[in-house]
Amino acid sequence: MADCIDKILEVCENSEIKRYKALIELMQDLDKEISNAIRVRNCLLLLVNLCFNPESPDFAYNRGKSTKTLSGEEKMEMQELLRCEFNN
Repeated sequence: MADCIDKILEVCENSEIKRYKALIELMQDLDKEISNAIRVRNCLLLLVNLCFNPESPDFAYNRGKSTKTLSGEEKMEMQELLRCEFNN
């Protein structure tokens, strides 16, 4: 995995074309099953978080309500959704 991390750190400082090329190579590794899925997932997460739109780390960033503003019913619903997600 260190080779993947080193490569990602290198391409993030270079051109956008190299970023997309690294992304494609990781996806091809997954398709060819030459890498395990956890390794590829971690490398993809690192690549996306470091190289693509750092102001918005994911789709849900700064969306929705603060947990402090949720009603009791909304908190219970959120807890149930999280339980279901973690159990999958």
